[in-house]
Amino acid sequence: MISATGAQAQSAPAAEQATSELPELVVETSKKPRAAKKKPTSEPQAPVTQDTSPAADPEAPVVFSANRTPTDAAKVGSSVSVITEKDIDAQSKTFLQDYLQQVPGVNVVTTGGVGSQTTFRMRGLNQNYIKVLVDGMDLSDPSGTQTSTRLEHLMVGDTAQIEVLKGSQSTLYGGDAVAGVISLDTKFARQPGLFQSGGGEYGTYNTWRGAYTAGYADANGSNVAFTVQSLETDGFSAARLGTEDDGYKNLTFSGRGEYKVSDEVTVFFAARSLDAQLEYDSSGVDRDNVVDTVQQAGRVGANVSLLGGRFVNTFAIQGMQTQRDAVEPPFTSWFDGDRIKGEYRGTFSFNERLAIVSGVDWEQLGFESMFDARQSVDITSPYAQLIVEPIDGLVLTGGGRIDNHSLFGEYDTHRLTAAYLVPKSETKFHASYGTGFRAPSLYELYSFSGNTNFVPETSVSWDVGVDQGFMGNRYGVGATYFQIDIDNLITFDNFNFIYQQLPGTTHNEGVELTAFAKLTPTTIISAGYTYTESTEPDGTRSVRLPRHNLALGFSARPIDKTSININGLYVADSIDGVFAPFPVFEKQKVDDFFLLSAKVGYEVLPGATAYVRGENLLDEDYVTAIGYNNPGLTVFGGVQFALPAN
Repeated sequence: MISATGAQAQSAPAAEQATSELPELVVETSKKPRAAKKKPTSEPQAPVTQDTSPAADPEAPVVFSANRTPTDAAKVGSSVSVITEKDIDAQSKTFLQDYLQQVPGVNVVTTGGVGSQTTFRMRGLNQNYIKVLVDGMDLSDPSGTQTSTRLEHLMVGDTAQIEVLKGSQSTLYGGDAVAGVISLDTKFARQPGLFQSGGGEYGTYNTWRGAYTAGYADANGSNVAFTVQSLETDGFSAARLGTEDDGYKNLTFSGRGEYKVSDEVTVFFAARSLDAQLEYDSSGVDRDNVVDTVQQAGRVGANVSLLGGRFVNTFAIQGMQTQRDAVEPPFTSWFDGDRIKGEYRGTFSFNERLAIVSGVDWEQLGFESMFDARQSVDITSPYAQLIVEPIDGLVLTGGGRIDNHSLFGEYDTHRLTAAYLVPKSETKFHASYGTGFRAPSLYELYSFSGNTNFVPETSVSWDVGVDQGFMGNRYGVGATYFQIDIDNLITFDNFNFIYQQLPGTTHNEGVELTAFAKLTPTTIISAGYTYTESTEPDGTRSVRLPRHNLALGFSARPIDKTSININGLYVADSIDGVFAPFPVFEKQKVDDFFLLSAKVGYEVLPGATAYVRGENLLDEDYVTAIGYNNPGLTVFGGVQFALPAN
């Protein structure tokens, strides 16, 4: 554990090397070939980029994150999962991490109850290799031990869709998007007029939660929406040997909107504000520690469509600031991080089979703390990617990026993907290959534990897979093999309490398997399994990363107005690093566990549903990080609504 005050506020470096398609929720979108688009070759083919105007097919499986332009999911070479607003409502869970841990390839580790420090991994790599965007805003904290998004505070009461894009995405998102990208879009009015949605819930540990969204859309497509959501809980002892409760509070405001100036020009904005307070324990024992986190972020810009829509340009600027104040009696500490970023992206469609996405990003990251004077870095990054469909059903992409880092100079990355939907079948093959680099964080460079002699990490990743549908995609299976190698990994020395750079290669590989069956229009069962092997340069296993992760799901409407959602999560063969005792640091096995959750809802009025949901229904006594508790059996009752009801 880090020895300085503010350990939990600053994230414990021991956990940095530590540490799932929502079973019924998430079906790999790559499994969704659209029969409606299978046209005779004499007819025009679907374009490689996808129309999302009001006149477009609302049921089309379209993703944005893969190519930073709306793209038919059947034409995406990367492995991507989509969680919709309907899927979120089906489970009524609170935080983004509650859904991510059900996505194959993703693992979540917590050090206590809600709001406690969360470590999440994708394909064996932890959060500083994963780009997380909310309405295009980068919420990662430059003042953290490593620059990453604090997932433990990210509630989804305002969320309309989540895209989980796996594999290296450095060309379009920056060199550090090595493991993948998680992109959230918040709610907006889908039809002209006023809409409202939200709900309230109360349950175990004296937990209160509420959310309310109001928005309006004009007939011309202009719209605006605002959400307020909050949570307060008495919690339980985060420390495994503790007795006193560790509470948590969170108040989040968010909003988004766009105004259609003309048929060619639209201006837009997005904003988010967070105020959270966490009581926490460190080193696995009771402590009266408190950390306050305040974050504000905003993004404004314009979309300009030229040449009859063939050339779409996006100009934007965004800013983010995070302040964390920690009290670990008798010490206090504070950490501040900030970001300002300018963006330009252009998508030019030469024809229905050829398009290019290009642009340039510039950002400045800043960091200061009670212990460290302000430091900052600038990164300027031009990029381009070509999207081409040379023959029917085969879509190829290839692109590159040049990251000009003010401290480390120029680093080039590239990415290639292929997707082939076999004509007149439900078979899709997909593959991707990419390189990346991660510059040391400002904390890794300049803090009391840092080292200014570090060099950036470099990485190579690839995956290959196949998805097979049956009977008009009522049933489906999929398999993906992945591999990611990182050279010059920066890690934390738990004995000397300093960061160090490991010579050699950190190797990650694994297999993701998925299956689903739509038994009836309202009954779905699914499963997702991940096997992950992650080894450090010396050949030892990475900690807090299970080899086996199995997610199961069932969703149905057995009778009119009644809905049932059941989910299971089995995690096995994981290890964690602990002092036993200090100064001996060793890796110990973490017990396997199975978690069962369920929700039953009844539509009491059109658009309004009352429900009861339970988590850890088998009251499993389990840990994901040695020395820290996780919740036992919990039960919550609530109501959710959406008006108009349709």
